[in-house]
Amino acid sequence: MLYHSNMEEFGKIIVFRVLAKTNKSIMNKFCRQFYGYLDRSHNSQYTYKRKGFIERFPYIKPLRGVIIVKKEDAKKIISFLNSYNAEIYARDIILVKEDKDKLKSVKK
Repeated sequence: MLYHSNMEEFGKIIVFRVLAKTNKSIMNKFCRQFYGYLDRSHNSQYTYKRKGFIERFPYIKPLRGVIIVKKEDAKKIISFLNSYNAEIYARDIILVKEDKDKLKSVKK
């Protein structure tokens, strides 16, 4: 399929891994801060969704450790991942219509 440059819209694919040598408490902290978590209180009678950093941005998560985001959001996300010394592989990708639709709305 041929693409015309004015029809192409780029996103960023970010593949990351927090290093295996990282201790479990730091990994838990990363996961909670990045993805969010369910907080339970009063013997699990009440649950609260604590939002994670990534929820500020529309994103697609095709696999564990892989996210697709808007190109303009990538720098902030990569900066967060760098604060945990994660291994990061990030490249521009051409978004298909389905990806563009998913990335239009911000999850709040």
